[in-house]
Amino acid sequence: MTSRYILALLLTAAAAAVSACSDDGGTDPPPGEDPFFPADYLDSYVLVRDCRFSVEHDGVYVIVHADPASADDYVDGNYPFEEGTILVKTLFHDENCSDLAGYAVMKKGPAGTAPSSGDWLWQDVGATRSVAASGVLQACISCHSVCTEGRDFACTDK
Repeated sequence: MTSRYILALLLTAAAAAVSACSDDGGTDPPPGEDPFFPADYLDSYVLVRDCRFSVEHDGVYVIVHADPASADDYVDGNYPFEEGTILVKTLFHDENCSDLAGYAVMKKGPAGTAPSSGDWLWQDVGATRSVAASGVLQACISCHSVCTEGRDFACTDK
């Protein structure tokens, strides 16, 4: 076994042991809260990361879209992101990214919104666009604060 394979196995096991953003005791959204992103986001948001496996999100496959005003900053690694930036990680059950599982969403709030998370707020959104959790979600923060290495809590490739 290669060390990369062993690392992948360990990360998969760790991801299974760590709860998803919605399971961390974070804020319950108000009844009927809307997702941060529009229902027709695929018509205007820009694809910034193609379909790939994500151990960090409970072993699903993901595609990332950014709102049109923030897409170039995401791709070019221009940090920090502007207030109002919305990043949508669409989650899928399959490697073809065709069987929708839900969404993990980040929204950059105004300065002072959430200082411990770079003013980012998160949402766990179901496949039917129901918001399961919203706000300062500690499970999201704990991962995003580690993987960003100065990338403003966005786990980009840059």
